[in-house]
This record gives sequence, structure tokens and C-alpha cells, in this order.
Amino acid sequence: MSATASPRRRILIIDDNPSIHQDFRKILSAVEGSTSLDSLETAIFGAPQSRAGGAYSFEVDSAAQGEEGVQLVEDASREGRPYALAFVDIRMPPGIDGVETTARLWKADEDLQVVLCSAYADYSWEEVAQRLGINQRLLILRKPFDNIEVRQMAHALAQKWDLSRQSRRREEELAQAVTERTRELQATNARLRQEMEDRAKLEARLAQSHRREALGRLAAGMANEISSPLGFVSTNLNHLRLALEKQTGGSPLEDPAELLDACREAIEGMERLKRIVQDVKLFARVGPQPGVAVNPRKVLDDSLARAEPNLGPRIQRVLELREAPDVLASEEALAHVFLNLIVNAAQSFPESHPEPRIRVSLSAQGPDVSVEIQDNGSGIEAEHLEHIFEPFYTTKPGGSGLGLSICHSIVTGFSGDISVDSTPGKGTTFRVRLPRAA
Repeated sequence: MSATASPRRRILIIDDNPSIHQDFRKILSAVEGSTSLDSLETAIFGAPQSRAGGAYSFEVDSAAQGEEGVQLVEDASREGRPYALAFVDIRMPPGIDGVETTARLWKADEDLQVVLCSAYADYSWEEVAQRLGINQRLLILRKPFDNIEVRQMAHALAQKWDLSRQSRRREEELAQAVTERTRELQATNARLRQEMEDRAKLEARLAQSHRREALGRLAAGMANEISSPLGFVSTNLNHLRLALEKQTGGSPLEDPAELLDACREAIEGMERLKRIVQDVKLFARVGPQPGVAVNPRKVLDDSLARAEPNLGPRIQRVLELREAPDVLASEEALAHVFLNLIVNAAQSFPESHPEPRIRVSLSAQGPDVSVEIQDNGSGIEAEHLEHIFEPFYTTKPGGSGLGLSICHSIVTGFSGDISVDSTPGKGTTFRVRLPRAA
């Protein structure tokens, strides 16, 4: 639309009298400057300014009955060319009257402005208000009507229709802007929450790493201090046992059988301490290290074979070993992890367990390879579960508490992850995830 063009609005005349339609068309479609009506309009609207773009020109359509008018309004709304204003006659026999027509028009187009026209007092204002409500979209025009009054109503209601639609569009734009801004804020909040959670996890891992580093230094020093005297005690106790076994004469200070039992128990205790020292040394050496391509299926097969004495014939094996690519790791270190987890699973069953079962699975999952070792044994209590990878933490009688800590350090040292799920009385599942080899 150019700067000098007048906006064109659609008007619908609904009346059963054809002459009324002709009258409205003459009034609303009058040629500029052709009648005295224009002089009156100039006095009211200020023609020079209005004709420059402030006044409206109208496209007038007609309907003889209310049903026909409702259909035209529905079609216009569907086509995107709605009517701004409808002049509706009150009495249109034999069809629906003007009040019912108006109610249906508003269902078809809620922005439509309506002027009810009547030469009779069929309805009082109170009755109209009762049926249609007090509505700013409704005016009453008595017949015979004044031409300038009709022209004035048409211009005023057309402008009101424009402002109403502009206001609605502005509200929709604001609502859309609020929705988009809310969505952006929600996304930002979600990112912030995720960043805070990631940061908390990172800080926890750093703290755990620092604790392990300190414990590793302590363990290394302790291993160096204990290894030498431990070897001396073990050698001398073995010598004493051999000497007592060979003794044939004399009167010993104590019963030789008791001495032999004491020696054997001491040796067993020394052997246990030796294993602890070996675990401590291994734990102290474990740390981040570059991996090489390792076949996880081969390592699992070897680990299962080495674990056979611990499994025995009573425990059922369920193997789900799918094809999987090589992983970045060390074959020896990975075998230590798998063997430790399988033996732990075998030790989780009480003697009275009716159907002990261990499931070992291998599969590729995205960029990683996943290994699960699951048992249906006694499970782990919740208060122990969060400490299970901490050094020297154990619930087993005689355990060193370093086995799972070493497994954790080995796996994370190869940029992998190890986790555990457990339900007391139902069993435990360890999951090891390692990155694929390039």
C-alpha cells in the first residue's frame, strides 16, 4: 500500500430488503467530491488530511439472510480476507433474526464489528444486552438512518477494528517473545545446572585423586619398609619348621606338634602380609598411562580360565561375549581387573545359596567397549557401596581392601570408567567401560 492510498476495508450488509443494500452501497461507495455528503464528511473528518491516507474506502458485500451472512463471514476468515464491519437487520423473516445472526457472526469472527439496524422496537436494549452481553463491538442504528451517521459509523468502527487487530497481533508477538525468552532462560538454567553438576563431580574426582595420590606415597614407603624384615621372618620361620620336623631325639621345651602349628600359622600370616605388601606396591605403581590395542574378548577368556579354581562346579556361568573392537589398555593390567572382579563375584555366594550364577557380558556401546560382571549373590549394603573403591576399605575378613581400588586406578588410568550397582540379597553388577582403540 502506498503512502497516499486509502486503506480498503470489507463491509457486509445483511438485510432481506434489496433497496437497503442499494442505499448502503451509495453511502459507503460514494465517489469523492460528488455529493453534498462529502462536504459534511469534510467538516467531520477533515477531508484533505483523511483523503491523504487517514480515511477508509470500503468493499461492500451483501447477504439476504442471516445464515448466508454467517457463511460469508466464515469463508472470509478462512481465506484470510475478513470483514471489518457488518450492518445487520433485526427482522429478516423467514430466517434467523439479527440478534441470533450477530451471535453466530461472532463465533465465526470474534473481531467483527456489528451494527444492528431496525425500524421497529422488536428488542429493547436490555433484551439485546441479555442475549449478546454488553459488548464494545456492537452498536444500534435506527431506521430510517442518516447517511452521514452511517458513514461516520463505518469509519469509526473500521478504525476500531484495525486497532483491535493490531492490539491482538501485538499481544501475540509479546506472548511469543515471552515464550522464546522463557525457553532461552530454561535452557540457560539447564546448562548452568549441568555445569554445576559436572564441576561438583570433577571436584569430587580431584579430591579422590589427591587422596589416592597421598595414600599411594604412603603405601610405597610402607612396602619398602616391610618387605625386607618380612622376608627375614618368613625365612627363619621356615627354617624352624624344618628343624623341628627333623628333630628325632631330646626333650623339646614344648610339644613339637604345637611348635609346628605355631610355625605354620606364622608362615600363613607372613604370606598374607606379603600379599598385602604386593598389593600396596601394585597400587602405588598404578596411574594414568598410555594404552595399546588389546583384544578384550581374549583377556576375558584368559581371566575366566584362571578363575576356574575359584568358580568350581557349583557356580553357573552365563557368557554373553559379543564381537567387540580392541580397547586402549594393557593386557596384563586388564587381566588383573577382570580376574579380580570374577573372583569377587565367586566369593559373594553364601554356602546355602541354591543357584549361584555369574553373568559375564562384552559389547560395543558407542565409542566405548563395555564389560559387565554380574552375580546373584549377597549384594552390598548401601553404606558400603559409596566407599567400595577407596583404598584399604573392605568388609571381607582378612581382606587388604586394595583389590577394587587397584581395579579403579587401572581402568581410570586408561581413560575408562568402572561403576557398580548392587541390591542386598539380589546381587551385584560391575561395569567396566574402556575407549576403543583407534
